[in-house]
Amino acid sequence: MSYVVTNARSTGSATRVPAVNQFPPGIVPADYDQRNAFLNLRRDTAIPKHKVRWNWLIDLPFGKGKPLGRNAGAVPDKFIGGWQLAGIGSFRTNYFSLPAGNWNITSEKIRLYGYKYPIQDCRGGSGIPGYPWWNGCIPANQIDSVDKKGKPNGHAGVPAACKPAVTPLIRWPAAPDSKDPNYAYFGTNNIRIPLKNGTTQRAGFDTGPHRWRNQYLPGVRQWAQDVSLFRNIPIRESVNPRFAADFFNVFNHPNNTSTIGGDGFLNTRASGIAARMPQLSPRPDW
Repeated sequence: MSYVVTNARSTGSATRVPAVNQFPPGIVPADYDQRNAFLNLRRDTAIPKHKVRWNWLIDLPFGKGKPLGRNAGAVPDKFIGGWQLAGIGSFRTNYFSLPAGNWNITSEKIRLYGYKYPIQDCRGGSGIPGYPWWNGCIPANQIDSVDKKGKPNGHAGVPAACKPAVTPLIRWPAAPDSKDPNYAYFGTNNIRIPLKNGTTQRAGFDTGPHRWRNQYLPGVRQWAQDVSLFRNIPIRESVNPRFAADFFNVFNHPNNTSTIGGDGFLNTRASGIAARMPQLSPRPDW
């Protein structure tokens, strides 16, 4: 068994360090090295925080001289004796990055719910099971919403305690009115900027590096177990074929994906690893 704990950081594709005067005062550190770390260094989410790997081998108790079939003759022993069971598995924890696209950071603390609240995403017409992994931004008009026929068309079952830690600057109200002058801008960060001539201009709000830049939360945990049943079948000294039955993801555990969006929703209908797959491998050896 092996255990690895990692805090991996990388620069990604961004390596240039802009001058401090390219940002509003107080946004980035004045020190070059600190500014470089703030702007460019980030956790590598492709590398797990914790990873445990194990392997094992068992001689099965069948055949001549074994607890089951100890008095087997030479011919039966060729079929029931000599079997071994081996396995290799792993367990890992993941991180995901907080979204940095919305600018209205509310007074709510970031809360990690995990598997506490089961909900459904019905926006596509059918209920996709999942969980609000953290209190991201689920628009108010999608919480327990229904269409004209009373069929759910939003996120069903979102608890009242799950309040967003961040939203767009122009939020979707629970009951949006198409006559509202901001209707076309609901769910965006497009604000009105007054001009000298008395008119206003819509523009996307952006003050530079987001407060949640390079900030991460623990994601799902994933594990897998592969098993192989095998034996050599000695026919004579020069002929010793091998037979193996391999089962990848033997328990058919789907795991959950490590992808969690800005709405905080973890889709549990999608699988994080492939389904169980058997493989038979006869191998002649002479």
